[in-house]
Amino acid sequence: MRCLGTPTASNPSPPQLAWLAALALLVPAWPMDSIAAEPGVAEGPVAAGEVAFLRLVRDDAGNAVSLDTSIVRYRETAEAAVRAGHREPVEVDLVGAVHLGSKAYYDTLDRVFRGYDAVLYELVAPDNARVPKPGRKPAGAIGSAQQGLTKMLGLEFQLEQIDYGARNFVHADLSPREFEAAMRKRGESWWSMFFKLMKEGTARAERDARKGGGDVGFGDLFGLLFGNDREVRLRRIMAEQFTDMDVLTAAFGGEEGSSLITDRNAAALDVLRDQIARGRRRIAIFYGAAHMDDFDERLRRDFGMEPFETDWLEAWDLRLPK
Repeated sequence: MRCLGTPTASNPSPPQLAWLAALALLVPAWPMDSIAAEPGVAEGPVAAGEVAFLRLVRDDAGNAVSLDTSIVRYRETAEAAVRAGHREPVEVDLVGAVHLGSKAYYDTLDRVFRGYDAVLYELVAPDNARVPKPGRKPAGAIGSAQQGLTKMLGLEFQLEQIDYGARNFVHADLSPREFEAAMRKRGESWWSMFFKLMKEGTARAERDARKGGGDVGFGDLFGLLFGNDREVRLRRIMAEQFTDMDVLTAAFGGEEGSSLITDRNAAALDVLRDQIARGRRRIAIFYGAAHMDDFDERLRRDFGMEPFETDWLEAWDLRLPK
């Protein structure tokens, strides 16, 4: 597919627009104004270093079929359990998520969550804040972007579908004040993170263009403007970008890290330690897929855990109507 011009900040291409919207998929936005058919499941063994948290499934013709998120199960090694004084190994599941998805996707997650002793969830809010209730609209720029994307893509919004009032749900994130302090310490702002992501996304789009791939053709643009399947076509364009996790890693990971991922993950793992100390042995960490590579590294290094199984859930249906 041919690209209609080089992406720029003043004249963004559809792939770049997808990256500009990516921040809206990184964090649930409620209440960000204080700071600003049933999915199939496939199981299989997970070798060390081969875990994945987001995938784009294609058919034999190379057409996108679905955007899937994973549940990767980790277990303490026998040595780590002995060192920690645990009679049985602790199991932690990394439940990667996209914050916009199908209703069936969120219904499945709700059922899965009932089987855990504790579900540690992300939400930049005070610990004593009331959990979001279905139907409440998020505020702020990120929340508005998420609501807009929900309509554009024909999907549902996570905070309107997941039951955050479940008894086993445990807040495991920074408060707005802590998040602001973390950003100040790193010299970050929402705008700086926004443009950092845009820069990485643009650089990747230009590299893909030089290789002759990753571009959007006339047929795609025509379908977006006039087709009755424009929601699916737009989902396909965005899915192609979101599964390129290297862009997110370059923007917010690495040795320097970021408040958006690194510092919030550290706060979540402090809560994990507390839950383990309380005797919880079957725990889920329910965070956006962009956080999971860092969680994977820390669970191996700091908790002596190894992955042993992966389940996949279909979050976005990318099949064009027949």
